[in-house]
Amino acid sequence: MKTIIAGLYSTVVLAAVIPFGLVDAKPFAAVAICMFALGLAALLLFGEPRRARWVFVSALLLFIITSAWIVIQTVRIPWPSLVNPIWKDADALAGTSRDTISVAPADTLASLLYIALPVMTFLTGLIIADTDRRARRILMMLAVGAGLISLFGLGQFLLFPKMLLTESKRYYLDSLTAVFVNRNTAATFLGLSFLILATFASENGRAYFGFSSAPSGSFNEGLRFWIFAGLGLSCLTALMLTQSRAGLFATGLGSIFYLPYLAGQWKSRRSRLSPQAGTSVTRRWFTVAGAIALVLVFATIFGGRAILRADQRGTDDDRFCVWSDTIHALSQNWLQGTGFGTFRTVFSAYRTPDCGIGGIVDRAHSSYLEGFLTLGIIFPVVVCLIFFVLMRAFWSGYQARRRLRHYSILGCSGTLLTAVHSAVDFSIQIPGFAVFFSAFLATIISICCGREERASENKKDLPSGVRIERPAEILGI
Repeated sequence: MKTIIAGLYSTVVLAAVIPFGLVDAKPFAAVAICMFALGLAALLLFGEPRRARWVFVSALLLFIITSAWIVIQTVRIPWPSLVNPIWKDADALAGTSRDTISVAPADTLASLLYIALPVMTFLTGLIIADTDRRARRILMMLAVGAGLISLFGLGQFLLFPKMLLTESKRYYLDSLTAVFVNRNTAATFLGLSFLILATFASENGRAYFGFSSAPSGSFNEGLRFWIFAGLGLSCLTALMLTQSRAGLFATGLGSIFYLPYLAGQWKSRRSRLSPQAGTSVTRRWFTVAGAIALVLVFATIFGGRAILRADQRGTDDDRFCVWSDTIHALSQNWLQGTGFGTFRTVFSAYRTPDCGIGGIVDRAHSSYLEGFLTLGIIFPVVVCLIFFVLMRAFWSGYQARRRLRHYSILGCSGTLLTAVHSAVDFSIQIPGFAVFFSAFLATIISICCGREERASENKKDLPSGVRIERPAEILGI
């Protein structure tokens, strides 16, 4: 039963990515209904997760606290000092007042769903991915799906550059956006997918080419290596063609943090049986340097257009003007916020003509600034708690796991990539990517917190290069 639900879960997550990142109301509603139904079914059938239960409870509590504050922003409150000044002006002009913190209570309540869907995806993933085998299978399905999306994006960009799925492309005509409208969201998605695919390529490659303690792998492991490697290079190529400067930087940062560790696991059986300190260290550094060189070569070949764009525009970017006006608005609403989901309404009152007056600014191009402005002081507190929970889970996995330790590094790298890019853009605010990232975190944390799992539950799924931890290794003895 869990295998079937895990398959449905992976399908729903990938379905959330494909229709323009789920920015339209109808596909968002369809995916939300499916995910909430799946989450309810998983909870009723299987109960709370066996592993990572403390993460499950922490995420649920943080969601309840945030949701409660969002609801408070929409109801009448008896404290005039917290009421948004716009309602005082409305009372003077029209004789009516809402006496709420939010400047648009209806928008604030509606926006609550954009938090609820990724949270439900994360909680459902923790329930379903209750073994290393199942967690890795879900992550593998997501990786293959993401790789196929990158292939589709490359094909459409090369053959039909004016098309986006089935519609005519209106924005970023010179950039690859895959199934997304915005190239920066595509870059974050492709960068994260590259790291996941690199993980599975490394696992199968180590076994197949004899760089592990186990005997050399079978033909199937070699075939899987070439498939994952090909899909990973496809994601990397597509990433370069997005021309996203921040996306390239964030992916490079995550890759430099993760790939050297992944490459360091490629050790031959001879070096394991008769290790020589100098030779072993030299080979390891050569492997690490090769991994970094691969990324740099692709960045040089395919990332030239993004580098040229960065050289031409430099720091002359409209988002800096938006940040300046957003900080001005934040200075007057930092305590209680303006209401979640009200940035588009609020920003117009603080917009200056220095950066032009054309168009409507509906994003701050910084998830942290926009969250702080709309939610108030509670936002940085919740964000810090989220990072604390994630880092504690990753550190737990790093300490407790041995052959699967690289998944904790993968979790850190993926989080670093997404967090850095969110500082200068809004990828995490796109529902489709938020759902994909939540599913990624759920599977990684499940593996990190799997210290007490029986070996028999994972024996069939692990590749030859990944052996089962003995009880002493599990306990860190």
